Amino acid sequence: MVKPRVAIIGAGSSGLAALKQCLDDDLDPICFEQTSYVGGLWNFVDIDDKNKDPHSSAYKSLVINTSKELMTFSDFPIPAEWPPYLHNSLVTKQYIKFHTTVVRVSYLPDHRWKVKYITCVDKDQTGENQNSEHEEIFDFVMVCNGHHRKHRWPKYKGMDEFKGEQTHSHFYRRSASFENKRIVVVGVGNSGVDIAVELSHVASQVYLCVRRGTLPWIFPRLIGGKPIDHLANRFSTYFLPRSPSAYAKLIVKTLGPHPPSFQPTTTSIFSSHPTLKTDFFERLSTGTIIVTKNILELMPDETKSIKFIDGSTVENIDVIIYATGYNIDFPFLDRDIINGGSEIEQEFEDEYKENLTWMYKMMFPPNYRNIAFIGLIQPLGAIFPITEMQTRYVTSLIKGFINPLPSPQDMNIAIRNYHNKLRRRYYLSARHTIQVDYLSYLDELSQKLGCYPYPLEILKKFGFDIWKLNMFGLRTPIQYRLLGRQCWEGAKDAIMIYNKVNPN
Repeated sequence: MVKPRVAIIGAGSSGLAALKQCLDDDLDPICFEQTSYVGGLWNFVDIDDKNKDPHSSAYKSLVINTSKELMTFSDFPIPAEWPPYLHNSLVTKQYIKFHTTVVRVSYLPDHRWKVKYITCVDKDQTGENQNSEHEEIFDFVMVCNGHHRKHRWPKYKGMDEFKGEQTHSHFYRRSASFENKRIVVVGVGNSGVDIAVELSHVASQVYLCVRRGTLPWIFPRLIGGKPIDHLANRFSTYFLPRSPSAYAKLIVKTLGPHPPSFQPTTTSIFSSHPTLKTDFFERLSTGTIIVTKNILELMPDETKSIKFIDGSTVENIDVIIYATGYNIDFPFLDRDIINGGSEIEQEFEDEYKENLTWMYKMMFPPNYRNIAFIGLIQPLGAIFPITEMQTRYVTSLIKGFINPLPSPQDMNIAIRNYHNKLRRRYYLSARHTIQVDYLSYLDELSQKLGCYPYPLEILKKFGFDIWKLNMFGLRTPIQYRLLGRQCWEGAKDAIMIYNKVNPN
């Protein structure tokens, strides 16, 4: 029997998980990677004349925002002795076509996919670059090249005439080149706050521009000496009420209060994607970071001045860094495969539909049943376990181990309901169109796959100690290797080690 051929686009964390899972399920995968390395976003790639716009946006000091125990792959644990929060160099520590750029993926009348790609060959003896163009046919496509590629820029009056430098956080790598400069960082997500804090140690002044009137709730990495994502467990997630005021008090007790003029409301603590930065308030207290309102206008004269909407002005600004996120973009695919088409787009506001995706279970376009998007999500938690679970779902679907996808009509209903849920929970923003909750999303997919850690089954098979860790211990994805197809005999011991319990 001929194995189904699967095209995997991208060899970052999502693509590698997809490749590994395809091999585990005896499929025939080929992975296309435009660079010469694996790891995608988590590789630090310097910017130089030969590489002015690399795929990776990782800067030299980048540290992950989720603990290793919750971000690990389920059957390949991150070493327990590594630090709780990993530097990017630790995150990236043949079925792949390197130096290969996919230029077009087309749906064929026989319901397969044609992948057109260009392979960049080393310079030949004439010194000229040679590009080889190829086409191959695949039964299934897994799009794994992520959504942090096409940088999104805001629109301010005077941007075209401002005399200072303007750049996007995508291009930020080190603080050294910003020494003794006056800098405005626009955006208070994780990148904006992270970069502002780092620059505040070398710049003469950093201004952090808030575009929505208030700061977001800024969370510490550690509370009581433990990673913040260790505080919740399966029992508390599902059976205890979430109290915004309790979380707010805990944050204030740990970090101190937000500046009064930029104080977020208590009810908004769960209405935006969280920002983690433990030392942000310390830098505010020294005055090396000053928080400002949104920009009104960039002045064209030699003073390099910026006016804000509250009437205040700053002068002699050397650099503006726009930490304003990314647009979801897959140039090798028709846009309606991603967003459902113009009729669906019209249901949403302009800002929301900028990054609208129309995917069943955040993976499957309703009208194309043999293409899946892996990692096209913004989780409240670690992304690696989620992309791994998505690939397990997709390969199980291809092999017929789980029920087929529902009808396009039913998928459209489910997708619309999900977007309505997101819009009720989060404030309107292009960054909130692909949000998922870490545990509930993993549980939803794992129940379909048969690897959900059912408490009664855990108790029967492994006894009380593992049942207790499953319910009250760390929410590690290794739990999804205890039961079902492709369970792992080392899962029990790995869970105990992560929870600091001696397995012997």
